Amino acid sequence: MNKQVNFEDSIFIALMRIKMIADIITLDGDPEFFLDKVMDDLSFTDQLLRLLLEQLSLSYRLITRDELLQNLSDAENQFTRLLSDFLDHEGNISIKNIAPICEKLQIYQKSSKERRENINNLCNKNLPETDDDVVGSEELRELLKAF
Repeated sequence: MNKQVNFEDSIFIALMRIKMIADIITLDGDPEFFLDKVMDDLSFTDQLLRLLLEQLSLSYRLITRDELLQNLSDAENQFTRLLSDFLDHEGNISIKNIAPICEKLQIYQKSSKERRENINNLCNKNLPETDDDVVGSEELRELLKAF
């Protein structure tokens, strides 16, 4: 996997996929055509959100990290809402009587909840103490003398 992750666009894409899935289940399409695809999309989105959190948690020096964590948290909240809506949906693409799918959605809900908790912990966690790239006041004064 490429080490450079474009978090902003990837989170945006995840949000758009969540919205697309929500629209699909709202439109009451024929389950023979859409149920498998919706489940594939939910699986992909769950994996995408997991990977984004993993990569973002390793990027503790990223300047926009807090904002990205907030955006990822928003995506997780929408994903959780989507899963709840899908479990409660009464339309054509209703899965209430399909136990394996309900169980899978509940697993996704549990994973999403754990990720939201991890995001909250990361937001509340202080950056690790390090003196590697910190410029002291004396050093800064010396550097700025030329200006």
